Amino acid sequence: MDVKIVIAIVISLIIGASIGYRISSLTISEMQSKILTLQKKYQELNSTYQDYVATHSHNNSEYDSLNSAYNELKEAYNELREAYEKLQDDYDILNNAGLVFNGLKISDLKKEAGWRYRVLGNVTNVSNKPMSKVYVILFVFNPDGSLDYYYTRTIENLAVNETNSFVFSYVLEEDQTFKVIAVGSYGFSDIENSRVAELLAEIEQLNARIEELEGMLNYEVYVLTDRDYYYSVRDTLQEANSSIIVVMYSMIYDPEDSFDWANDLIRELVNAKDRGVNVTVIIEYRTYFGYMDRNLEAYTYLSSNGVSVKLDNDTDTDHLKLVIIDDKIVYVGSHNWSESALYYNHETSIKIISEEIAQTFKQYIETNYG
Repeated sequence: MDVKIVIAIVISLIIGASIGYRISSLTISEMQSKILTLQKKYQELNSTYQDYVATHSHNNSEYDSLNSAYNELKEAYNELREAYEKLQDDYDILNNAGLVFNGLKISDLKKEAGWRYRVLGNVTNVSNKPMSKVYVILFVFNPDGSLDYYYTRTIENLAVNETNSFVFSYVLEEDQTFKVIAVGSYGFSDIENSRVAELLAEIEQLNARIEELEGMLNYEVYVLTDRDYYYSVRDTLQEANSSIIVVMYSMIYDPEDSFDWANDLIRELVNAKDRGVNVTVIIEYRTYFGYMDRNLEAYTYLSSNGVSVKLDNDTDTDHLKLVIIDDKIVYVGSHNWSESALYYNHETSIKIISEEIAQTFKQYIETNYG
């Protein structure tokens, strides 16, 4: 085959790849097939070229001409491969962007070019209940992984198995990535669902920062939202084998309530003490605004069961919600040990597994509480 014809074919493929990139219409498997085909073609041409050099190197003029054509072909091939790798990276983003959450499935995601990229796709109600509102949330990330912004689209009255489309117009820069998630309402207020969207955005920001910190310090961090905190703390308290330290602003024990998650955690402290774990508890009592009498029941229950517990009666307010278990596991965040915080409220905390971080918090407690 004439080398110039081959070059023309490759260049036309580059143009085709560029168009394909702009409209994002190829599948990943098609791109991989294209790349493999071009790699094979390049290897064949390279072999032919090397054979020609070995047998015709005496003809300098013909050799120089072929060498120039070969270099042009190689450059064209490299450009094509770069274009396809960029396109495949884009599709990898799209392929991993959607997920099933809260009974909703994101599908058919596309990223289309304009003066900025826009994102569009479908959302399907795969639950067994109709949803009065669906919030589709687009998180946009900078190249360093930090959250740039989030956008929300609202879909009204999505029936069971019904699919509806959504579009986020011109929201992405060339080097930004994204994630799409949907939150469904079974009758909650608009304010409630808007708050969920805000909290999810905060979680994404925390996750991005956590990944950065993990890379720097090599420790494990987990984001715990709402009721997830209770289950994690309860299970870890049950597994504690050496020490537990709890410094809590609000710890409310209500023995008359048979379903109270705060009761469960407080009782786990007594259970841990009974099996030989060293348990220390500090509960706030006097704040700038008065006394926290609702903490007295927890103090009385713990002290009567032999747990080392102290009411912080200093004039300054201690607002900590801190748990340290076995000098390695730390819980810190917004969760108090009260029924409202553990079961009803929107709260966020993190679980850190790090002896170094645990020691830092222990030193802080010793400095401030003795």
